[in-house]
Amino acid sequence: MELVKYKVESTTLFVDTVNPAYTSQRCSHCGFTHEDNRDDKEFKCQSCGYEVNADYNAAKNIANRYCGYIHRGQKSRGGWAASQLALKSGTLNVNGDYTPAELLG
Repeated sequence: MELVKYKVESTTLFVDTVNPAYTSQRCSHCGFTHEDNRDDKEFKCQSCGYEVNADYNAAKNIANRYCGYIHRGQKSRGGWAASQLALKSGTLNVNGDYTPAELLG
């Protein structure tokens, strides 16, 4: 974390954090949380059947949690009011809506 903070000092970027609790067990598709959802590097929701790389699922949950933090009217620690987060595979906005990259053009 300190290395990341150091690297962004000379940029317009900022570093912020969210509580990562249960993000690796929570389904980013339906919200169901259970320890059996994650098996090492694979994630399979026991409720809806959603399957994806476990780290990617956790990253989407962290992004969604951060958007929820901003959506409640709070500003980020950097003073910005972010409205969406870009993921390599698409865009996640504060309402939790996800648009795949192939639809973004």
